[in-house]
Amino acid sequence: MHNCILIPNSRITTPRLTLMLSKQTGRTMSILARTNPRLEMVSDWMNPILVKETRQALKSRQFVATFLLVLFACWVICLIGVAMLGSRIEYGAPSTGFLQGFFQVLSVAVIIAIPFSSYRSLLGEQDAQTYELLSITSLSPRQIVWGKLLNAVVQILVLYSAVAPFVAFTSLLQGFDLPRTLLVLLLLFGLSVFLCMATLMLSTVSRNRQVQVLSTLFVLGGLIAAYSMMSAGFTAIIQGFVDLDTDFYLGILTFVLIGLSYFVLFLQISISQLMFDAANKATGVRLVATCQFLLFWLLPSAYNWFYGVPLNKDLLETIAVYSLIHWGVFGFFVAMERDYLSRRVRRDLPRRGLIRLLAIPFLPGGTRGYLLVLLNLLTLLALLQFNAHVWAAHANSSFLQAFQAALAYTVIYLGLGCLLTRWLLRVSQEMQPLHGRTILIVLIALGTILPYFILWGLGHYDTYHHTYSLLQITNPFETMAEVELSGSESHAILSVLGLGVLTVVGLNFLPILRACGEILWPRRPSRSVSPDVTLSEA
Repeated sequence: MHNCILIPNSRITTPRLTLMLSKQTGRTMSILARTNPRLEMVSDWMNPILVKETRQALKSRQFVATFLLVLFACWVICLIGVAMLGSRIEYGAPSTGFLQGFFQVLSVAVIIAIPFSSYRSLLGEQDAQTYELLSITSLSPRQIVWGKLLNAVVQILVLYSAVAPFVAFTSLLQGFDLPRTLLVLLLLFGLSVFLCMATLMLSTVSRNRQVQVLSTLFVLGGLIAAYSMMSAGFTAIIQGFVDLDTDFYLGILTFVLIGLSYFVLFLQISISQLMFDAANKATGVRLVATCQFLLFWLLPSAYNWFYGVPLNKDLLETIAVYSLIHWGVFGFFVAMERDYLSRRVRRDLPRRGLIRLLAIPFLPGGTRGYLLVLLNLLTLLALLQFNAHVWAAHANSSFLQAFQAALAYTVIYLGLGCLLTRWLLRVSQEMQPLHGRTILIVLIALGTILPYFILWGLGHYDTYHHTYSLLQITNPFETMAEVELSGSESHAILSVLGLGVLTVVGLNFLPILRACGEILWPRRPSRSVSPDVTLSEA
């Protein structure tokens, strides 16, 4: 009796029990021995910024207040709704009203609060001067941006988990539509992540204190506007006003693909803004923007090829205008940069001459950026001319002429901005590309307003019986309206704009040749001195 341990329904002696326990312990230790290296690999793989930011965010007063407000608002909606409906809750379709209320509460949190906190998180690093500590660690700019973004995703998922019990409550009521609910929640999640990426991008661009104040107001107003617009669309889906047919899903797929392309563009811009000055910040951004432009035209072409229908006139006009806006906004930044290639970029140029020739528009420099815009605008014009038969069937359509005028204005103003920025940076080292962009905006505004004062001073401006004058050629809005209406001055306008395009491109022609020669026949630094040079440039 003294040599055994009594276990219910068993007779196991102490030696046997010790042997079994040792085997079990050895098996457990072997499992842990196999698991620990994998856990260490996972911990090394995890983004340290994500871990740090998530711990700080989940303990912050802002997130705790947002989380509690979401819970409280949903609880109040549930309580008041049940009290108001009473016994009628078992009839009709009460789940739609409950779901709409819960969705509005969640939308405010994930469309306004979380993206704005993402915007402030990176600005807070710069204000507290802690970003310099991050930049000297082994973390790359890509890891920093992804860590900030994934932290926002974690917060969004936590808020989703807070609303999940209330959505489950609505599923018990009459009129609950599971496909519509899942669709709306997925679209809201994607929109929130996209807005977080957009605000992170804006936080990396705005480094000046004065610019930060303006950009903060712009971001907050933009988020509120996005909530207002998207809320109406999501409400229509929840209420059943939108049919979930094939065309609807194709439209959603198109918007998702375009949104993903802009997500990648914003991500690349954020990463490039956090790089050292000597690094190649331009190539990735310019490649993504060019792929986006091609995507705009490939999507409708694939749709029409799949269904075997010709391209629609309205669809072509929408894509053309959207493409022109895309390159106008993008060119406003890439065409007004410093024409400077660091030693690191020149050292890493491709060895093959053909690859260097193809890479010229995608390498850093404002002149090369203007060349990229010119090449893509020529491609856009060629695509429109290739599909000119679509407008041939419409005798009164003057879209092509108005579009050519808009394209000419884009080339002229971006060319002037490129010339102006290049001259300013050559005159003084204190000047920045931002000064050139600001002056270009002032020139466009003066070109739009001054013709009215000139005509008024000459006595030719009549508010009630307004007629177009060639003195308003600097006003793109009046001029494009005149061309679209096929006015008497249309041919003269297009001739003057064509002459302006040739003049501006001619003024930029020699700088473009020099920028191309800098890539085709580079002066490569030796690799032996590159680390010291790189550190001095950074």
